[in-house]
Amino acid sequence: MTDQTTFICQNCDTEFPADLPACPACGEPNPNLIEIPADDAELEELLTETLAHRPWWRSRLGCFSTLLVFLVIVGSVALGVYDGLKERTALREQQVAQLYQQAEEYAANQQTELAIAELNQLLTLDPAHPQARELLAQLRTQPTPTAPPVSEPRQNKAADLFEQAKTLTLQGDWQQAIELLKQVRDINPTFMPGEVSAALYNANFELGLRLETEGDLQGALHAFDEALVERPNDPAVTAEWEKVSLYLSLDSADPTDFENTLVVLNRLYAIDPNFADVADRLFDTYRNYGDALATQNEWCLAQARYESALTLRADSALETLANDAAFRCKNSERSKRATLTPTAQAATISGTATVTSTAAISQNETVVSGGGTLYFARFNSTDNLWEIIAHNLSNGSEKVVLSNGTQPAVNGQTLVYHSLVSTSEGLHSFNLSTGADVRVTKFAEDVLPRWGNDSLEFVFASQRSGDRRWRIYTTFADGKSDAQERGEGRTPALSPIENAIIYQGTDPQGNEPGLYQIPLGGGTAVRLTTGGSDRSPAVSRTGNIAFMSTRNGNWDIFVWDAATESVSPLVATAANEGLPVWSPDGTQLAFVSDSGGSWNIYV
Repeated sequence: MTDQTTFICQNCDTEFPADLPACPACGEPNPNLIEIPADDAELEELLTETLAHRPWWRSRLGCFSTLLVFLVIVGSVALGVYDGLKERTALREQQVAQLYQQAEEYAANQQTELAIAELNQLLTLDPAHPQARELLAQLRTQPTPTAPPVSEPRQNKAADLFEQAKTLTLQGDWQQAIELLKQVRDINPTFMPGEVSAALYNANFELGLRLETEGDLQGALHAFDEALVERPNDPAVTAEWEKVSLYLSLDSADPTDFENTLVVLNRLYAIDPNFADVADRLFDTYRNYGDALATQNEWCLAQARYESALTLRADSALETLANDAAFRCKNSERSKRATLTPTAQAATISGTATVTSTAAISQNETVVSGGGTLYFARFNSTDNLWEIIAHNLSNGSEKVVLSNGTQPAVNGQTLVYHSLVSTSEGLHSFNLSTGADVRVTKFAEDVLPRWGNDSLEFVFASQRSGDRRWRIYTTFADGKSDAQERGEGRTPALSPIENAIIYQGTDPQGNEPGLYQIPLGGGTAVRLTTGGSDRSPAVSRTGNIAFMSTRNGNWDIFVWDAATESVSPLVATAANEGLPVWSPDGTQLAFVSDSGGSWNIYV
């Protein structure tokens, strides 16, 4: 076994005392004794002198190894401070794209080791990059060309370090074990590569779990990133990575944005109710949300939030608040349900419909003169749950289609909705004829489904990714395929005639807000409107786009004319109007309005 006071020359493999300034056989400088240069000129002179004694490939690998370690350190620090800085986000995305392109070129030229190195560097910047993980897995399963024979001293040194690393893992010293395993790879990349990779995976995973328990979540996230480099898409590590990433995203969340905070906390609670202080934060958020709603006299909604908090733990003071809110809810005129009285001009629903509820018109009937069927979500304060209602505009009759669901979108006999069932969150499709229910997606963050035509494909928005950025996805109602990401954006809609997605978004730099159109199969996004508040587009059969905006100071509904590409007001009053939905034939529009002091649905 090599004595630890000696050093193996990286040029000629001669073993010599570690305190000598250079190898006695070839004159190679001892890197452990090289002084750090004071400036760039001194560094260039030192590198010129040092690299003159080394083969070109060894120098490149040494420099690359140093660069890789540097990037890992810089990347882990940068990820903690740049959230929300669009310029840095664009720079990182550019670096990731360049690294992936270089890796593909290396792979195409059979330069497997260089391709793997590029991918490892990429995954330090974007650990969830699916294409990089897939390519890395493919490259590691390919047979590698026979490497030049490694000298016996280097073999012995690698074996010695590997045994030391195994001992450290048995002692639970994961950090030191990781350092030694990295040294094994540097000294002899061909030494038991499978075993070294497995050991690095295990050590990083265990280190991440320990740091997670100790509360060092940034350190834990970095350790899980390193483990995913060894085993991309590993389910155990991915689950922990998602949990920690979701929790850390709360640090940058708006404290008054209760809805998004609840989405994240409920997701975390479903994954692991005992993780960190998730249960306490979920309780406090429900309670604070209820308090905020109570100050706005939204007693029914406040009661619902209080009741949700009480399902987490008993609290006598909160029970008093919940009972008071329930009493005020029952006696509030705004919480009383009124009967729909359709006319030839309009249909109205009074009561507990809120601006965040969603209406959809059944596309198996044509809405004319108050006819057809209107689908919408309404909160049932008696049973403390959301229900999706089908309202017949011809005779005013109503029926509950399903419970614990919101945001309905109907296409023929298929209704897609957002499920509120904690054990089955995500988007579901419901057959209106048979009652069959299919879970299509499994993320609570998936919201606002919209149909475009008579196919089974629909579009939705989600913050399911670890960076919590809004992105647009498409998928099919049969639930047999994974959702496909289509780019960043919110409140999307599918155009039934353009085979395109209309959405609320910006340019790649985060500027120029408005409504954009992008081909469904990918391509260049085109800006359609210029209003910073333009959102919730609805596309008619003729291609006209209705949307809501505060262009005139309050929420009104405008229309973008497909023929003239101009914008004009469609429904503009002193009240607020929004959430437009076209009838199947494109001749009528359903929307919500607070005209008269309460939120109603009009056609």
